[in-house]
Amino acid sequence: MESLKKSRDFRRVLENGRREKLENIVIFALPNQEGPTRVGISVARRIKGSVRRNRIKRRIREAIRKNASLLPRGLDMVVLAGERCYDTEFSGIERDIRVFTERWKKGIEKEDQRRSGSRPKL
Repeated sequence: MESLKKSRDFRRVLENGRREKLENIVIFALPNQEGPTRVGISVARRIKGSVRRNRIKRRIREAIRKNASLLPRGLDMVVLAGERCYDTEFSGIERDIRVFTERWKKGIEKEDQRRSGSRPKL
């Protein structure tokens, strides 16, 4: 897994990506053509103090690292964290990453079904 660093990449994902609003974070995701999953993390400046913002980033980075095997390949992700994320336990951030992964996979399956014209069996 790599980092998303360039502002134009952040902008592209934020403008064109699919948004998933979760309990503690918001994730924008967009398939890329480069292969590996790339992740960028942005913490609101409303959270005063660089120590607090960096702590949030470290916790999100660790949650993503621990669940990297679940993340789909070839995805650019931008994770937005607000004030709520500071007081959240680490397990809550991890749960949000897992929920995002499940939702993303279900969304891809639905798109494939729509393209092929088949309906899910009930």
